[in-house]
Amino acid sequence: MAIWMTALKIIPWGSVLESAPHIVKAAKHLFSETKTDTSGFSKAADASTSAGPVSQDKRVYLLEAKITELSDEQRSSAELIKSLAEQNALIVEAIDVLRVRVKLLLIVCVSLLAVLAGVVSWLATK
Repeated sequence: MAIWMTALKIIPWGSVLESAPHIVKAAKHLFSETKTDTSGFSKAADASTSAGPVSQDKRVYLLEAKITELSDEQRSSAELIKSLAEQNALIVEAIDVLRVRVKLLLIVCVSLLAVLAGVVSWLATK
């Protein structure tokens, strides 16, 4: 049980917990914007075309607005990916430390087992 407590102490939970709400909020915002923007743009384009011939200026304006929205969405996606990558790096680092500690613990256990076998055989011969 003490090993797990030590393992859990290695992970920087403060920064993980500090970043988690921001990551969740950004992900929810990203996915909700993706769903609503796509349908909203399609409805606006359909309404424009059904009302009659659409001026080229209006079409260009709609396309520029969509490009701006996509650019903002891409920027927020990049921020989210960067944040997730940082968290992933912290987790990988913690796992690497745990892997080294497990190897060390295995070596210690095998050594203690060898010492115990030696003591048992010594006691058996007496």
